[in-house]
Amino acid sequence: MIKGLTDRIKIARLGKIHLGEKKTSEKSGNLYPSATDYFVVHEDANTPKEIAEKFHEIYGNRPKELNIMFPLDDPEKFFPQWLKRYAGGTLVCKGDGEKAVETDPKTGEKKEIACLYKNCPYYQKKQCKEVGNLQFYIAEIPGGVFQVDTSSYNSILEVNTAIKLIKFQNNGHIANIPLKLTLRPMQVTVNGYPKTIYVLNLYKPLQKINIKPEKEPVKKFVTEKGIAEPELPYSDDVPEDLFPPDVDNEFEDMEDLPDFEPVDNIDDPFGETTANAKYGQLEVTAIKTLKKNDTGEIFHFLTCIDDKGEKHSITSQDDTVKQLTGKTLIEYELEPADNHFEKLVSYKVLENVQEV
Repeated sequence: MIKGLTDRIKIARLGKIHLGEKKTSEKSGNLYPSATDYFVVHEDANTPKEIAEKFHEIYGNRPKELNIMFPLDDPEKFFPQWLKRYAGGTLVCKGDGEKAVETDPKTGEKKEIACLYKNCPYYQKKQCKEVGNLQFYIAEIPGGVFQVDTSSYNSILEVNTAIKLIKFQNNGHIANIPLKLTLRPMQVTVNGYPKTIYVLNLYKPLQKINIKPEKEPVKKFVTEKGIAEPELPYSDDVPEDLFPPDVDNEFEDMEDLPDFEPVDNIDDPFGETTANAKYGQLEVTAIKTLKKNDTGEIFHFLTCIDDKGEKHSITSQDDTVKQLTGKTLIEYELEPADNHFEKLVSYKVLENVQEV
């Protein structure tokens, strides 16, 4: 018997559950993360093929709720939350908003530094994020825990609140209580426009969950010294969904990188109007293309309607505007033109706000 080793018990991690899928950018061909309204499990470095197949056999391909239980009563162990920064697939800084431990990736040397949180330049560049690692049993798949990584402010807040409520209702206990983990739609405002996001939601169902697991998860671990509290798997490995190494640059500043939700309080940061939008949002209702007789130049004339229903005529010589009929311009730059129309210099189109 080896003291400090033989009496240790560590629960295995069976796999990871993702909150999105990777898609290919039409512009560059690179992969980028895209949120889903269902839980995603697939074979990868963290999830063996047989585990992924078992999950799909029980829950199908697009489940929106899972039957779960926590292995311990201490949420700091099964749902640790830190500010994390990764570089080259390695955790290089981990903080709590006041203090942080920074690691030199070349030497491995660690040092304690002040954690500046939202004032940190890495956080402002989205290279550092709030990260929660939720670990739990899936009732129908015994043998270890699954893990969900999230950088969603809303998901972390909702799960923390639910854990406290459930513990309060159960005399401070939450371990081995049958619970539901779901993805719940939430309407928020991102960059001044409405958007549907999906946040983690945890609750104890009113009716007992009717499942027939292959075997019950171990509720207590008994050693020669009595009941032992098990250790959970290492959770600081890089969450690829949150810090993808191959994200196309065109998506670096998006608010919905995995876990695909704003990481700060949901407010409209631009007030009632949008920056670089003289007339507010402009819906392009019609486009007419004309050729100037004396020079042969091609001009596209856009008829647009603003939020107040007023009509505006804008001109452009950029052929890409021919695809804008029915689209809404949210950020654009206009300048005077010789033909008495305003010229469209640059623009940004409002994407489908219901797509997440």
